[in-house]
Amino acid sequence: MSEDGLSVRLDEPLAAHLPLRTGGRCEAWVVAHTIEGLTRVVRECRRAKWPVRLIGAGTRTVARDGAHRGVVLRLGAALGEIRPGERWVVGASCPVPALVSAAEGEARGGLEAHAVVPGSVGASLRLDDGWDELVEAVWAISRDAERELTLEEARRRKLIITKVALRLPLLDSAGRRRLAKARALQRPVPSASVYAVPRKVSVREVLRSSVLERVRLRGIVIPAEAPELLVNIGGGSAADARLLQRSAIDRARRVRGIELRDRVDWIGGR
Repeated sequence: MSEDGLSVRLDEPLAAHLPLRTGGRCEAWVVAHTIEGLTRVVRECRRAKWPVRLIGAGTRTVARDGAHRGVVLRLGAALGEIRPGERWVVGASCPVPALVSAAEGEARGGLEAHAVVPGSVGASLRLDDGWDELVEAVWAISRDAERELTLEEARRRKLIITKVALRLPLLDSAGRRRLAKARALQRPVPSASVYAVPRKVSVREVLRSSVLERVRLRGIVIPAEAPELLVNIGGGSAADARLLQRSAIDRARRVRGIELRDRVDWIGGR
């Protein structure tokens, strides 16, 4: 790690860092452990006209098989601190399940809609609904510094979010029941699902009724217990995953008349 808190690997295979274990090599894999290091990466990449691609935990990210130009950036664990209080200040790299559990332990709710989100808080803030009523402010990298702004502005400008201030209401008995139910049923969209559904039906039930359990394409498998996922059992490529996902979407349309949507962020390569 450098003095300003950067871990850098050149010509790094993304398959080593993402859950589905696919992806070609990127020019630089960078983990930022400090705000100073993060601002340096953003500043120097802008000057060099290098693209920067931020990823969270990667639970909804699949890296394509070709080469990836520029920097692929991840925030380190040090930027995932949880500070409870009158308002909760949470680092962007904090896993959502860790935040939900910490809030539950302090009898704080409001996070029931995110009970089964598997990724980081920063990624969920960018991608998921249900945060607006909880968020007081976010901090993001803007003009080479960490600045406080609104969630709407951070989303609109596609900035790198570093932390968020949340107002979490007291968790009452009804909230505890909602939280337990969301964890148990994982409906309508289970954690890490590669599909979204257009209405309030269970994506797991749709896929099971479409006879899509244990389907395999080379090293990529649809598991019987959780057909909303794709699993690489060894040697599978991003192209295999994409083809298998498209086949599942097509079969759900033909068998159930339901149009599943792609929930994956496909990055880089070809």
